[in-house]
Amino acid sequence: MSKAGAFIVLIVAILSGLLASATVMKYIKQQQTVAVEGPQMSSVVVAVEKIPAGTEVRAEQVKTVDMPAESLNPGMFSTMDDVTGRYARSSIFPGEAIVSDRLTAPGAAGGLPTLIPEGYRAITLRVDDAVSVAGFVRPGHRVDILTTVDVEAETRETITKTILQNVEVIATGQELEDDESKPQLTPTVTVLVTLDQAERLTLAANAGVIRLVLRGINDRDQQTTEGVSLTSLIPQTKKEERLPEPVQVIEEPKEEAPKRPVRVVEVYRGAERSEVAF
Repeated sequence: MSKAGAFIVLIVAILSGLLASATVMKYIKQQQTVAVEGPQMSSVVVAVEKIPAGTEVRAEQVKTVDMPAESLNPGMFSTMDDVTGRYARSSIFPGEAIVSDRLTAPGAAGGLPTLIPEGYRAITLRVDDAVSVAGFVRPGHRVDILTTVDVEAETRETITKTILQNVEVIATGQELEDDESKPQLTPTVTVLVTLDQAERLTLAANAGVIRLVLRGINDRDQQTTEGVSLTSLIPQTKKEERLPEPVQVIEEPKEEAPKRPVRVVEVYRGAERSEVAF
């Protein structure tokens, strides 16, 4: 290698070292600045008390706190005016940052409609302690719905069939959320169904007796069943088919044909007399 080439390589190495040193020094200064000044902060709206589902967010229920800007999630609010007056789609707990997905659109009504997803309907069923699993069915639980119908009253043919599975309960009575772990007896239960399911459920409720079957918290499986009839469950309840008793037919006496009139003619042959009938 010539002296000129070696000199050029040396110059390039020196410049590369200076550039690397400058980059390292700049990074160190930035880290020192961050350590002294702290990370950049932004205001975030959080709840200071529980906001029940379906209720309006009031100013005294929220406040703003500073959080590192790099830890913020999309949809968070920075001012209290952005959230007050809107309704909670689900319960918001103290200390929880409020995001747009948890609230209704500005100006939208609150109450039960805020809890109904698109494409679903809310239908209310009249229940008692037996139908509602002794009051253990609460908002947020999932149930299967069975119906029992008397198909033929004369033969006592009764059938029970599962008509809906994995149905979500969104209200019991007038409660939209489960505040208590203890059972509460209510006269009605409101469930989420599609329009087709609502038709089937209404027909089943009018035709027979319905019953709710509580599911496990993580159970989402669907099972196919054929239903069960009373005669298949208890064969002794089946009535034997009897042939109809013969019906005695009484024939009415036939009227005799009227006799035709008879004409008698006396015939004399000498001293002999005879009669000829016509």
